[in-house]
Amino acid sequence: MKKFNYFIVPLLGIMLAFNANAACTADAKTYTACKTGYYLSGGICYSCPSGGTSADQNSGGITDCYLPSGTTGSDSTGSYTYTSNCHYSN
Repeated sequence: MKKFNYFIVPLLGIMLAFNANAACTADAKTYTACKTGYYLSGGICYSCPSGGTSADQNSGGITDCYLPSGTTGSDSTGSYTYTSNCHYSN
């Protein structure tokens, strides 16, 4: 029985140490470009706001997001249609 205990205790210690390290390390992915409909900021891809879109593999920030030509909307003064792509600004 003593040989069995000498084997299990170190093995248990190794397993606990491995789990402790795994729980304490964060492995975040940093992006260099984003897919359509997203923009890059600080290595993270965010969704373009308010129905905007973007080109695939963009990397220029929120200014890569735009409302496409032909998008319609309305406000207190009436209806409108974008006649060209309307890019967001910082």
